[in-house]
Amino acid sequence: MTRTEELLNKAIEFQGGTKLWTKFQSLQAHVKMGGITWQLKGHEGAVDDLQFSASLHQQQARYEGLFAERLRSEFTPGRVVLIDNSNKVIEELPDPRESFKGHTMTTPWSRLQLVYFASYALWNYTTAPFNFLMPGMQAKEIEPWQENGRSWRRLEMTYPDNMARHNKRQVFYFTPEGQLSRFDYWPDVLANAPATQVIEEYKEFSGIRLGTKRRIYGLNEADNSYNTDPVLISIDILDVKFSTGGL
Repeated sequence: MTRTEELLNKAIEFQGGTKLWTKFQSLQAHVKMGGITWQLKGHEGAVDDLQFSASLHQQQARYEGLFAERLRSEFTPGRVVLIDNSNKVIEELPDPRESFKGHTMTTPWSRLQLVYFASYALWNYTTAPFNFLMPGMQAKEIEPWQENGRSWRRLEMTYPDNMARHNKRQVFYFTPEGQLSRFDYWPDVLANAPATQVIEEYKEFSGIRLGTKRRIYGLNEADNSYNTDPVLISIDILDVKFSTGGL
């Protein structure tokens, strides 16, 4: 077994193990999100308090409670839609990734662009590190990171082109016990602005551990530090239910 394989196995076992993960097919979560990004993109308050549902083994997800109308969304990498209370599709965006071409950090988002970003992001957050085992994912352990007397082992993950994700290369930090505590990324849809996510307050749901407090900050690439003010995005996962049934 290589060091990369050993670290990946440790991370997955810490969060519940593949046997238990493969038993479940979907999750439902109560989520609150904040931070300056939503206002910057023209949608302050749109994701304050939502119900999120996701398939665990393919990229498929939905939100309930979006925007002032409390709309429902449906997401796959190739399509996002908004659905009203009468179950009618009122907005649709095929090939959503293409719609971000030419964007800068201050370019406003349409409602469907926000749905796409929030959907693929939370799907990836709630399925990592189990999703590292999906077809096309490539893992490599890189040099450890030391900070304030602590040391983290790090995995560099390369994502396949057909997966909706922030960007192809991301770096994940693990404690000696295998707990995912931080990861760095450069989201394509946000003009590749460097960011880091700090993950805290792990809780157990049906035997699966998830970090329920997540804060996303600007990353200083020169020294690998991050600024805690402002908070770009905050995510608080209030409750999670895993299910053996699909969405």
